[in-house]
Amino acid sequence: MQKLVEYLRKVSTTVWVVIILLVVIRIFLPVGIKYGINWYMGNKLENYKGHIEDFDLALYRGAYQVQDMNIWMKTKSPKEPLVFIREIDLSLAWRALFKGKLLGDLHVDGMKLDLVDSEDKAKKQTGAGEDWKTVMGKLVPIELEAFKLSNSEVHLLNRDFKVPVDVVLDRINVEAKNIKNTDNNKELLPSTVAATARLQKDAPLKGSARINLLSKVPAFEAKMTLDKLNLTKLNNFFMAYGPFSFTKGSFSLYGEVSTKQNQIVGYVKPFFENLDVMSKEEEFVSPKHFFTEVGLAMGNLILRNHDTKTVATKIEFEGASKGPDIDTWGAVWTSLSNGFIEALKKRLDNTISIKDVPTKKN
Repeated sequence: MQKLVEYLRKVSTTVWVVIILLVVIRIFLPVGIKYGINWYMGNKLENYKGHIEDFDLALYRGAYQVQDMNIWMKTKSPKEPLVFIREIDLSLAWRALFKGKLLGDLHVDGMKLDLVDSEDKAKKQTGAGEDWKTVMGKLVPIELEAFKLSNSEVHLLNRDFKVPVDVVLDRINVEAKNIKNTDNNKELLPSTVAATARLQKDAPLKGSARINLLSKVPAFEAKMTLDKLNLTKLNNFFMAYGPFSFTKGSFSLYGEVSTKQNQIVGYVKPFFENLDVMSKEEEFVSPKHFFTEVGLAMGNLILRNHDTKTVATKIEFEGASKGPDIDTWGAVWTSLSNGFIEALKKRLDNTISIKDVPTKKN
């Protein structure tokens, strides 16, 4: 009996030692991982530096979180980051684990990406010149089954001008599912992607796609719509890169595209509605500005459909993914037809699928 008591006491002591050891590991492991990530991002990147504020583990669901990550150019201040991310959450995809696959679900929340254009190379910030695949491999060490991006925004900035350019895509939400096809079905395009955003804090942008990421050459079919962007909200951009501007008008875009085996087929349908280019009080900054706006005004006057007040066309393309053939004359005819014969339908045609992609020519 005494031997049994001593044995149980030893077992109890061992259990407590293991528990205390696990608690210590749980307390100090996140600190060590945080230090390792910050050391890597501070010393191993080529042109950028990075820092995270916190790292946490959620062992009960097999997950970890990275909070407040900043990445900035070495020649810039950390207060001007290329990218800021409020939280990265990576957890085990249990549905995949039950099928014998070690995969993860990644959720990126609150990302802000600032792409800076400038004539001065020292001011440019585009993310070029860095192996971001390797960097992400350090933060996300397993393959993904699902990906979610929420509450995010992307800015295209140029501060070279008197009135700075800021083209913004905000309210970005993207969700991709079944990336590694753990449903084990025989669909040609098993993965799905759905995305929504807002352009220039004005026009809703929507997109959806079906994808096969497991093939050597990724295949997909996708659709997107942009509805009634107020063009005056982009006047700073147009003046900087044009130069021209609008006094009123909206822009909408509809498109479909499919690709496989490095071949592509699709179309885009741009619509300009209720355009007005020149105002009586407008001051022209250069001859180029004057003649550009005159040309736009004449094109709007000639090609506008007098019933719908739209200038529109359909631009179709087909061929090799890197350089498809564009049906230029078809686009010209559609524009003329919209203006003088029958208004182009402002909607998706739903005519493009993976089956329509041409066979690669030898």
